[in-house]
Amino acid sequence: MALTIAPPKTPRNRVRVRPGGKFYWTIHNHPNHAFSVRMNENSQTALVSFKKVEDAVLVGRMIEKHYIMQKEWPETEGQIILPSVSKDATLDFLFCRKWDFEDLKIECTKNFLNIVTIDNIVNSRNGLNFKGKVISFEAPIEFYMNRLEEIFIID
Repeated sequence: MALTIAPPKTPRNRVRVRPGGKFYWTIHNHPNHAFSVRMNENSQTALVSFKKVEDAVLVGRMIEKHYIMQKEWPETEGQIILPSVSKDATLDFLFCRKWDFEDLKIECTKNFLNIVTIDNIVNSRNGLNFKGKVISFEAPIEFYMNRLEEIFIID
């Protein structure tokens, strides 16, 4: 007598990725603390995201080196000045998180953040030049009302 066993089912907790999706990387020192900037004192905070993981790691390593040298995080308003590092350096205490761009947009909208996308980093005589854009989001007022209720819920 032969036994027939059904093939194993795919686990339900498997993360599905849309084919051909856009992905961006963010730099973190804690899962809820991502590298963000403000262009000036009147601008909204923007989460910094990178199109290439290599660029995110490079900037993350520069932030780490600044922290080690200065014993403080770099100033993130206006022009950011960071020390140079080798291109093959790895991260020691920061980490990069991969995002589907649609999920990143939702997360930023929920947290009242813009996004700075870094699409390319170009080496020049004056240092590194970042090519990208700032994206801002708007949602219906009901979305923000519900979000504020989630944040400030009192039990």
